[in-house]
Formats: sequence, structure tokens, C-alpha cells
Amino acid sequence: MQLKKVYSNRPSFRTVEFNETGLSFVVAKQKNPDNKNNGKTYNGVGKSLLVNIIHFCMGSKKKNYTSFCNKLPGWEFYLDFSIGGIDYTAKRSTDNPNRIVLNDEELTLAKFNSKMESICFNIPDDISHLSFRSLFPFFIRPNKKWYVDFNGASSSYNQYQTMLYNAFLLGLDVFLAQKKYNIRKEQDRIKTLEGNFKNDELLRDFFTGNKDVALTIVDLEEQIEKLERNLSNFKVAEDYRDVQKEADRIENELFALNNKIILIQNNIESVNKSLNMETKTNQDDIAKVYEEANVHFTENLQKTLNDLERFYEKLVTNRKKRLLEQKNKFESEIAAKSEVANRLKSELDRLMKYLGDHQALDVFLSLSDKNAHLKTKLESLKKYQSLQSKYKEKLRDAEKIQLEQSETAENFLAEIEAEINVLRDYFRGLAKRFYPNAVAGLSVSNNDGENLQRYNIDAKIESDNSDGINNVKIFCYDMTRLFKGQNHNIDFLFHDSRLFDGIDERQKAELFKIVFEEFVDSRKQYIATVNQNQLNEIKQCMEPELFQKIVNDNIVLTLTDDHESEKLLGITVDINEG
Repeated sequence: MQLKKVYSNRPSFRTVEFNETGLSFVVAKQKNPDNKNNGKTYNGVGKSLLVNIIHFCMGSKKKNYTSFCNKLPGWEFYLDFSIGGIDYTAKRSTDNPNRIVLNDEELTLAKFNSKMESICFNIPDDISHLSFRSLFPFFIRPNKKWYVDFNGASSSYNQYQTMLYNAFLLGLDVFLAQKKYNIRKEQDRIKTLEGNFKNDELLRDFFTGNKDVALTIVDLEEQIEKLERNLSNFKVAEDYRDVQKEADRIENELFALNNKIILIQNNIESVNKSLNMETKTNQDDIAKVYEEANVHFTENLQKTLNDLERFYEKLVTNRKKRLLEQKNKFESEIAAKSEVANRLKSELDRLMKYLGDHQALDVFLSLSDKNAHLKTKLESLKKYQSLQSKYKEKLRDAEKIQLEQSETAENFLAEIEAEINVLRDYFRGLAKRFYPNAVAGLSVSNNDGENLQRYNIDAKIESDNSDGINNVKIFCYDMTRLFKGQNHNIDFLFHDSRLFDGIDERQKAELFKIVFEEFVDSRKQYIATVNQNQLNEIKQCMEPELFQKIVNDNIVLTLTDDHESEKLLGITVDINEG
């Protein structure tokens, strides 16, 4: 894939035509040194915006361009490019960013990216994560996050994805990478399941070792068997509560009636006691009392005593008659109430037998709920027991597979040692141009650690001079991946001016010499946005003829802050260029 031209439907846009091969520079020049652009000297003219527009035309997610589309309504952007000698034009508008027109065929973003994937990258089947949009940024880094690490680790990719993308573009076996990833993910899944069991209140004691799983299972099975046996013999009485209520009423009535009978019996005893009292009056005893009082009985007094005795006997007789009548009445009441009591007792016995032979519906339901709860508990324990066994088994299997896969990876890297050496030496050769005395190279090794990474891929430049070393590392790695990498049909490398920040003027000059040497006789493109002050520094370290040949002859567009017409869009608009 080679980039040919970027343009727009708006005449104010500064069309960018790239050289077919070799070098193409877009220069940001500051005509007014006093215009600091809020402290961002060269920002705002559109050099980084150019990168965003290319990604926009190449199917980047709509969410990345919300502000872009809102502030540029009605704009259409075009990118001409070629792949394998076939010319393509991609058109995408800010009004309808969900679709891209490729050679007059309107496609959704998904279909566009799928088509681009098939013609730009040799992605094997059954490999997840690899796609056109995940790989394309390695050839045109989209934003400043991509200029932090040589491998794109500071982007939105996770560690596994970063490793996978780099491994693929360097020609490593990505199936080995995916196998380790899948095995580790399965282990994580099992651990998550175990964690879920550990968080279960029911199972917490079993994980802490306070309870025995096997014994508890046996006990639960016995409880369930007993409950189900009782439930199978369970007779439900729908009127159970009504019958129970009636039985309670009769029981209370019987209790009150028995209390009344006891009271009446007590009354009869009192009557009997009264009847048994001595009722005869002793006249001699009365006379004795009078004698002791020195009173002699007169004839009249004797007569009065006789009358009194007869009167008293009459009273006693009448009283006895009343007591007997009262006793008879009490005995009649007892007989009547006892009859009622016997009838109530008989009815109560009948109701209690009914209640004894049947159970209430809510009791049945309660027992059923208890049975269901025990079954749930039993099922959880059996799952836990099974998980314990499977967890240990799968851990052993996974560890065995990991060892086998690690050995396979070691053998694979040994088989392609020559190819790895090519990558190492090419990177090393470039790095030595900047740091002649530094230990440098691209290392690829097997990662057998407990992580998701199959390969350790590291670009190394060991130098005491750390200024700009990261940017040099990015440059050397990108060059290595473009010229010595595999699995892609990308024939261009695009660097933003931020790559040159932090690199001293001699290293900048050396970088430009390298790209001239590497690209001038190749069918590949090196494209870069560069600030005028950076070119001024390079010019000081390069022969005028060589500077002319490398730089001036390859400037395809100059953007300035002198007037909005000389900016990329040709208008003044506040867009974050990333």
C-alpha cells in the first residue's frame, strides 16, 4: 500500500500529493515568530491533522471524530492510494461518517475495514484481535500516545494485543501466542468460578476448612430423603385452620365449664359441712353457765329456756331443709354441666383426631420450601465438590499444556533464529548510526511466565545518553518492521514531527540520511511532517547539496501560520489535532 493524494470537496483545502516512492515531507513553517498560537508554535497549521484525516479515510472509529465532524459539516475527504498496482480512492464525509465510499462502492465501516484487511494483511483464519484497524496504526502512528513506546503499548491496546500485533508484523507464530492466551484465560475463568463460590455465604465455611463437604452432602441427602418420605404421606386438610380454631374454642369452653363444676362441687362440700354440724342445744350447759354467774333459775326462766330450745330446733330443721334443697340443686347443676362437658370432650377428641391425621396447607408448603432449600444447598455443595476436582484437574492439564507450548515456542524460535537475527541486526545497524558505542538490537524470546504473553519483544539501545533515545528506538523499530517485517502489504511509513522532538540536531540529520538511503532506491515511501525549526537544525549538520537532495527536493507541501489560506484546511477552525 502506497499513499498518493489527500484532498477534499472544499476548495480551501491544501491538497497533498505524495511522491510515489522515496521521501515526502510536509513542512510546518512559522512566518510570524511572534505568533505563539497559545504556546504551541507549530500547532494549528494542520500537519498532525493530516494524519487524522488519513485515518479518517481509512475507517477509524466514528467516536474518534465527533468534534472533527461537528466542526466541519459538509466536508468530504478523499484518499488516493494503491495496493499491488491497483489504484483506490476512499471517500468519507463528516455528514455521514458511518460509511466510506471505496472506488464508487459505498461500504459500512465494518465492510470497508474487512476489505482493507484482506488486501493489506495476511491474517490467518481463527485468530482473534487481528484486523486492519488494529494493524494500520503501526505504519502511521495516530496520536502522541503512540510516540511513548516503540511497540504502541501506550495506545488503547492491552498487553496481549500489543504483543500479538507486533509478533504478527514481525513474522512470529501468532497461533502459539493465541494458545497461551486461551489457556491462561481458561485458568482465569476457573479461578473466577472458584471466587464466586468463595463469595457464596453458604460455601464460605467450606473454603475456610471449617466444614467437611463430603460428610455434609451425606447428611443433607438423609434429611432430604426423610422430608420427601414425610411429604409423600402428607394429608393436607384445606379446612385445617378452621377445624383447629373450632377445637381451640371447644377446649376453652370445656375449661371454663370444668371450672364451674369445681366451684359447684366446692359449694356442695360446704353444704355437707353445714349439715354435719352439731345442732342440739344442751340445756344443762346453759344452766351451768348461769350457776357460775351466781344466777339461780327461776320457774319463769326455765320456761323461757324450754321455749328457746324448741325455737332453735325449729330453726335448725328449717335450715337443714334449705341446705338439702340447695345441695339437690347443686347436684342437678353438676349433672347437667357434666353432660355438656362430656359432649364437648367427645367433640374435642374427634377434632383432635382429625387434626392429628391431617396437616395444614401452609405446613406442607413450609416443609416443601425447606426441602427445596436443602436441595439447593446440596446442589451447591456438589457443584463446589465437582469444581474442586475439575479445578485441580484442569490446573494440572493447563500446566502440562503450558510446558508443552513453552517447549514448542522455544523450538519455533530456534527454527527461525536466522530470521530473528535479521531483525536484530537491521535494528542494531540503524541504532549504531545514532549511538555507535551502545549495545543495541531487537530481541525476541519465549515468555514462559504466568501471564498472557507468548513472546518477549524488546527494542534495546543501552546508552548513557537518554536524551531522545526513545524516539530513536521508535524510528529504528518502525524501519525494521517495514523493511524486515512480514504479513503485510504496507509500503509506506508516516512519522509526525513529534518523533523528532528531543533528538539533537546531529541525530536528526542522521535520521534523514538514513531514510534517504533506505527509501530512495526502494519502492517504498517515507512520509513525515516536520517543523521548520527542525529542518533548520538539520541544515546546520548537513552539506548544502545533500540537504537540497534529501529535504528541499522532497517537500510536497508547506503549511504556515501567516494566513488561514496557508493552513491545511484553508480556514480557521479549532480542532484538536491529537
